[in-house]
Amino acid sequence: MGLRVRATVLALAVAIGLACEGPRHAEAARTPFEQLALDSAASDSAAFATLPPALAPWLDVRPLLAPEARAELPFAECRELDSPDAGLQRLRLQLRLSDGAVVVLYAVADRGSGALDRVEFIRRTVGSGQRGLVWDAERNRTYSSWWREGSRGLSRRAERGEIPRGGPVPLALRSLGRQLFTVPCNDPPADPDELRRR
Repeated sequence: MGLRVRATVLALAVAIGLACEGPRHAEAARTPFEQLALDSAASDSAAFATLPPALAPWLDVRPLLAPEARAELPFAECRELDSPDAGLQRLRLQLRLSDGAVVVLYAVADRGSGALDRVEFIRRTVGSGQRGLVWDAERNRTYSSWWREGSRGLSRRAERGEIPRGGPVPLALRSLGRQLFTVPCNDPPADPDELRRR
């Protein structure tokens, strides 16, 4: 076998080996958070597609998670928070939208496996009030709370209830939590004077 033929055979063997190993290497290079988001992408998409029409535009902030989209908003800050448990990672994303609405997404997950522990979503609409959703892994329950807004700001919580398990709302909420862990989230701390001006 000539040198050129041997080189070709060796190159093909390496290429075939890499092709066979490629998916496993790519999978190993992903963080647990990225792998979970990828594994659940189809069910997450289905959950958002089946949200009630009035709720879908309120909860579906997926496009705003990307750094490019956040850069276009009046205010956006994503921070990793200190955690009392070294095995858990805590992230908080705060957004002010162009219509004045404020969105806060907070999630806690296991650093090793990427499994979610808690997800909280709050959206405050100017002149209307604030609604929050909380999913808790320990009890596998999702709660909804509503605060009315009056002339003096938010009133006491006016409503609180549990959302049935397995429906699109808990699934969509967990999807947002998983996606939060896949985007860059270490914005510099916000300047308090800048926040007041906004």
